[in-house]
Order: sequence, then C-alpha cells, then structure tokens
Amino acid sequence: MCIRDRILAVLVQMAAGAWSDEVARTAGLRLPIRTAALQMVLSTTAPQQTLQPVISAVSRMLSLKQLNNGAFLIGGGWQGDPTPERRSYTLRQESVEGNWRTACELLPVVGQQQIVRAWCGLEALSFDDLPFIGPIKGLDGLTVAAGFSGHGFALAPAVGMVVAEQLVGGVTPELDGLEAGRMGSFEEE
Repeated sequence: MCIRDRILAVLVQMAAGAWSDEVARTAGLRLPIRTAALQMVLSTTAPQQTLQPVISAVSRMLSLKQLNNGAFLIGGGWQGDPTPERRSYTLRQESVEGNWRTACELLPVVGQQQIVRAWCGLEALSFDDLPFIGPIKGLDGLTVAAGFSGHGFALAPAVGMVVAEQLVGGVTPELDGLEAGRMGSFEEE
C-alpha cells in the first residue's frame, strides 16, 4: 500500500533499511548510504547435528550455522547485485560457489550436502560501515536508524530501545561515533 496523502506527525522514526535514503529524500535530506545485495546459501539437511555455535572466520568471508533441522545456513558478506530500482537482486554464481567452498574448507561435513537455494538480502551500507542512530539536526522530532551494514538484525533490539528513549526524551547511552550528523549535514545539495 502506498500512502499518497500527507500525515502530520510530531515524532518520526526513519528506519527503512536499504530504502532509508529514499525516505530521507522525501524530507529533503541526503542520507549517505548505498545498497548491497548480500548472499545467503542453504544446504540440504545433514543427517546429524554437527555444529552448535555459529562459525565465523577473521580472514575469510564466512558465517556458518546449522539450523535445528540439520541444514547449514551460510553467509558472510558475499555479494550479489541489487537491481537498479533496488527492489530485487541478481545472484552472482561465483559468490555462491566461493561461499560454499569457504564453508566446506572450514567444516568438511558441509561438502557432503547439496545447495538447496541461494538468495540475497538488500542491506543499507553506510560510508564507514557504522549505522546512523539519532536525531537529525535541524529537524525536530525526526530520528534515524539506518546504514547498519549487514548487522541490523543483531543490533535491532538494543537500537530499538535507544531510539524509543530518544523519541520520548528519555535517558540514552552515549552513541559516540554513531550520531546521525557525524559526516556533516544531511541536507540536499
């Protein structure tokens, strides 16, 4: 559904993920984020539970977990391509294969499975990979939470609490380095 009429609001929270820059433009702002299509791969179900924690590697692009049904869910920042209108994506076969190969090298039992499917999630990346959280200077009542660079699901509970407190004038922790205006004005040029 698309709302075409204006809605009067005293407080507005802008948190539209990969489309936050589009929402910002409706308020005359330029939000410095770009959209990335980050790939995920799902395997067939393994006969036994092998992996308990999530595996990540410092020197490799990998996030590997085994789901309750035994299938492996593999990610790690491998790129697909967002479509120009940023409503869909195209998979990169070399990324799917590279992600799978990396998982198999780290945990050989993964190689005994097959790829069931691969997909991308559209993510908002900030210029410094840190999210923008907080009020927009000069626009009273407008706060932003965007540009999480692939970490939004992990940070969402804490960010939700902080943003709710910001909106109602409550006490919030220091957000040094995450403030919305850290790179200057968001005003359109």
